[in-house]
Amino acid sequence: MLNLNNIELKLVRYFYRLSLQDVADQLGISRQYLHKFETGQSIPDNAMLAKIAEIYNVKTDFFSQEKATVQEDQVHFRKLQRSKEIDKQSLISTAEYVDRLLTKVEERLSGKVTLPNFDLPKLDGFDIDKPLDIERIAEHCRKEWDLGLGPISNMTRLCENLGIVVISYDHHGENSDIDALSVTLKRPIIVRSSSKQSACRLRFDLAHELAHLLFHDGIITGCRKTESQANHFAGAFLLPRAIMIKYFPSIFSNGRFRWDNMSEFKKQFKVSKAATLYRAKQLSLLTESQYRTGIISLKNKGESKQEDEDSFIELEKPELLESCFTYLAEKEKIYVEKLCDDLYVKPVFLEHLLSIDLNQSIYTRKYKAEKLGLKVS
Repeated sequence: MLNLNNIELKLVRYFYRLSLQDVADQLGISRQYLHKFETGQSIPDNAMLAKIAEIYNVKTDFFSQEKATVQEDQVHFRKLQRSKEIDKQSLISTAEYVDRLLTKVEERLSGKVTLPNFDLPKLDGFDIDKPLDIERIAEHCRKEWDLGLGPISNMTRLCENLGIVVISYDHHGENSDIDALSVTLKRPIIVRSSSKQSACRLRFDLAHELAHLLFHDGIITGCRKTESQANHFAGAFLLPRAIMIKYFPSIFSNGRFRWDNMSEFKKQFKVSKAATLYRAKQLSLLTESQYRTGIISLKNKGESKQEDEDSFIELEKPELLESCFTYLAEKEKIYVEKLCDDLYVKPVFLEHLLSIDLNQSIYTRKYKAEKLGLKVS
């Protein structure tokens, strides 16, 4: 009998967003009986544990691991007050498993390849309670990261170059209130929902989560104040005030919006028109009334949820983890199946974790064998 860690039973159930009843039905036992397993009041025998492992696409050794390290106070949720408990717990468990995967990946790299160090600028002398200081922080970060004042070509790559691991998550559905979250760890993680297909929104979400990592270490977020601070930074970071002051008059002047110019500006800076309007109001380039007029115009044009240019702006995809997988496979002959063994999971678990398809991935042993004309069991 394994030295069972009952917390793992609950964590992995949350990961798959399953209720006690969902799993109990598959096991052919009562909800109450399963609850006893998860709370340590009872221990499943080997046959039952094998059934549980099969449901979750893991190996039985998975349930003997040490206590999870990711705690809720390390996670920066958006819209915390409205977030469903199942969404929160599913994403906390996702962060936990990504953190474990990162540990195994770095162990396998053995120092031959070093991932970027996580080292954000110190904010001594700035006061995040002051809007003007948030503007200055955004400018300070651009200077520290040598970004100039122009468009940021790829926000995902920028975050990864800063030592942050970005993953897409597409398992909590379009009705979830959680667009993104970040987790404050030695190597931070940003988990971004891929259910809402907007490149501009994704980029804003990443800038928002970057603000949480900069501003709110050790602070519970999700309230109006912390969300406002993060949104302010995101807008100031993506659209510096000097740029807005220079270019916005070509978008709005003499009481008229020039939507063609707005469209070109959006394509260049990859920021939604709605966010640009809000940024203009923030900088007093629009009055409250003018801002509302602009938003109503977007709504009347059918662009309140999806804007016309969205289909022309390519979605950014995380690259860091898959680059690690590819290096390990090509240079070290360590395929992703071995990483699954390290984690006591099956490949389908990793596919669910990272929202990737391993069937055609060059870093799998199966793909390598098939390219060589070999059969793989």
